[in-house]
Amino acid sequence: MARVTGVRALPILGLVFFGLGLLGLIAAGVLAWREMDGSRQAKAEGVIVDFNNGPVVEYTTEHGATAQFRSAVRSSSFMRGQHLPVAYDPADPTDAAIDGFAGRWFLPGLFCLIFGVFLAVGLVLSVLGRILRPRLA
Repeated sequence: MARVTGVRALPILGLVFFGLGLLGLIAAGVLAWREMDGSRQAKAEGVIVDFNNGPVVEYTTEHGATAQFRSAVRSSSFMRGQHLPVAYDPADPTDAAIDGFAGRWFLPGLFCLIFGVFLAVGLVLSVLGRILRPRLA
């Protein structure tokens, strides 16, 4: 098997980056779709009651029950006693998130950013490989 090096490897490397970028953007779309169409449709106002690897938020459901969840969102601006909007699943009040970009859309946004760069790098490498290859031949 012949070894591909130099400029001849650019289109192959570009294809790998493009493929990873495409898969990552598809995953970002799935994450965004699950959040949009998910079960966290009920809204409430919560209050930060503790910190345990992130803020612990307590809120009252529409049926009057008290529920808590630990948010994965960490920020130095959070303080004990701070009121925050909460989105939760009425059937499972422990399935909740801080209702805002960081609480609900951070992961899909991060996937879009990272894998969008992969996709762009893949396109650039592929185009460069196709442009430079004939010139060096």
